[in-house]
This record gives sequence, C-alpha cells and structure tokens, in this order.
Amino acid sequence: MTRETHPPHKIALLATGDEIARGDIINSNSQEIALRLVNAGMEVRMHMVAPDTIAEIEQAMRFLLDSHQALIITGGLGPTSDDLTRHALSQVLNRPLVFDDTTWEDICARLKRFGYPAPPESNRQQALFPADTTIISNPNGTASGCMAQHAGQFIFMLPGPPNECLPMIDSLVLPTLKQAGFQHVSYHQKWLLFGVSEGKIAEELDLLAKPFDCMTGYRLSYPYLEFKLHSSNQHDFNTLVPLIEKTIQPYLMGNGQQTASAMLRKKLADIHFTLGISDHATGGALEAALKTPKTHAQLQFSDKTAHVKIHGLTDFWQENHNVTETHLEMIFTNNKPQNKIGINIPFRGKRVIHYAVEFICYQIYLFLLQME
Repeated sequence: MTRETHPPHKIALLATGDEIARGDIINSNSQEIALRLVNAGMEVRMHMVAPDTIAEIEQAMRFLLDSHQALIITGGLGPTSDDLTRHALSQVLNRPLVFDDTTWEDICARLKRFGYPAPPESNRQQALFPADTTIISNPNGTASGCMAQHAGQFIFMLPGPPNECLPMIDSLVLPTLKQAGFQHVSYHQKWLLFGVSEGKIAEELDLLAKPFDCMTGYRLSYPYLEFKLHSSNQHDFNTLVPLIEKTIQPYLMGNGQQTASAMLRKKLADIHFTLGISDHATGGALEAALKTPKTHAQLQFSDKTAHVKIHGLTDFWQENHNVTETHLEMIFTNNKPQNKIGINIPFRGKRVIHYAVEFICYQIYLFLLQME
C-alpha cells in the first residue's frame, strides 16, 4: 500500500461559492464530509472550490468527474441570482432543468410557517432539478438536493449550510455509496504525540513501517503531532501497531487519542469538589481551555486555597526572543511534601502558551487520578 496506489472507487468534493473562494468563510463542509467518508472506509482523493459562475462550476465538475467515481457538490442551491450550481450540473449531465411540484409545495409550506403568506418568486428556482435525478428532501431548509447517476458515476448536489447538507450525507449519501461498493476494507488508527519533533519521529516511524503493507501520515497541530496509520492488510496492520506504540510511548498523554485539555475537561465533570488553580503563567489561556458549562462549577481560579499553583513563562511575557526555552513550574499544594514539577518549554513565539496549557492539563489530570 503506497501513496501512489489508486483505489477503484474514488470520491471528490466540490464546494461552490464566492464566499469560500475569496476566503470570507472557511470551507468546513468538505472537512467534515471527508471525515465521515473516510471513517466509513471510503477514499476521498480531491477537494476543490469554485466561485459562483456557471462556467467555472461546470469546469470544476467535469475535471473531477474525469478521474473520480463519485462527486459530492455543496452550495449554490439558494434562491438568489448567484446560486448557480443546478444550472452547471444541468449542463454537465446534458439534461434540462425540470420543475418539481412536490418540492415547491414543501418550500411554500415551510415559508408560510415562517410568516410568508406568499413565497418570493425567486424561491421557485429551488424547485428546479436536472431531469431524471432523485430529489433529496431537506427538512432543515428550502434547498433540497438531488442525486444523479451518469456514465456509471454518482453525483450528489447538496445545499451549503452544514446543518442542512450533513444530515443528507448521513441519511442518503453514505448508505448509497456503501451499497454501490465504495466502502473497502480498511484498517486505520491515529495517535496524538506531544512535544516531539516532526522530522525526527517521522523518519523513525517511516523506517519502522517500510517492510509492511501500511501507509503513514502526519498532521501537525502544535504542540501535538497526529500520526496516522492506514492499511488494507489486516495482518500487517495488526503486526505493526504494537511496534508503533512501543516507539511512540514516550510522547503519548494517556492513550494518545485525546488532547490533554479534552481529557481534563472530561475528568473535571466527574469530580465532587472544587479544584482551586492559581495561574500566574498562561494569562488566562488555561481557564479559557477548561471552563465549559459542564466544568465551571468544579473550577476556581484564585490564589486562595489553590490545589495547584502555576508560575513561569517569564521570557514569553517579557518578549525575550533571545532564548530557546522558557521555564514553567507547577506546585501541587495539598501533597505532603509538596509536589513540584518543572519543565523547559521550547520558545516558539505564541505557541509557547499552547504547549504550556496542554502540559499543565495533563499534570492536573494525573493529579486528579492520584486523588481517587
């Protein structure tokens, strides 16, 4: 299994909209849809963004369909003049747009519930679909989608808002692609490594994986490095995983499946006392990372009766860029004798705070485990 291996059923994602192409909003749909497809054992190979012109949307569709067996399109199904996706798809399929009475009735009923006695005429275009497509109803909006089969390929046209398109992914797109054979046997696992050089560990892990029919991958999210292992070979995967886990053990917090802050937030929701924290290091970043509706009652950030006192990062706050490390210190005050932990954190500008917060969270998490 290599990065040059071409799976038999490849999926492409196309997001349309000037607001995405120009950077006004983040294309969160493609990320979430890709995650759901990959977790279902499917292969997503390409993402693309097209602005709101029929010609460029059509060009993007044709390009992606030239090398993929399924295409999922999001956006451009609203009632305004810049909602042009259905027109581009009509041209790609070479099928005329046909007005669907049932969809129009649903639009009218929905708008009436929201206080429109008569729907705006512009909404009528939302009832237009290329001929011979399967309409996907939208219980969360006026923009229904559709599914087309064309030259042995599957094409899904979905609305842009995540609360509208993602339910359609779960209810129709995933089941359809599974039934069509897009789901392949795949074994995959990922771990979060803390405070390790990407270049150093990648060289070591890639060498370890080389004899096996497995593929490695990396994603940096400082101070974590996400390491991913994929394979279609169950024997090789099961043989390699223990070797990987032995190598990465020094860099794992817990089992390496969650960030330290996520682990601590979950733990805080289970304790039956108020944890006092005196934070003179992170400038409020620790409190922001930990306080949620589920945890705020278990936390008190105050110098009084603190279970944990945190100091340091002086070089960061003094903007001393002539150092390569900055010191952090934690004191757990209810231990006898008091437990003191110190660490030198690599000086990486503002990323120092991210590193410090995750390190602190893990130490507090271990502290709470000891109190059980």
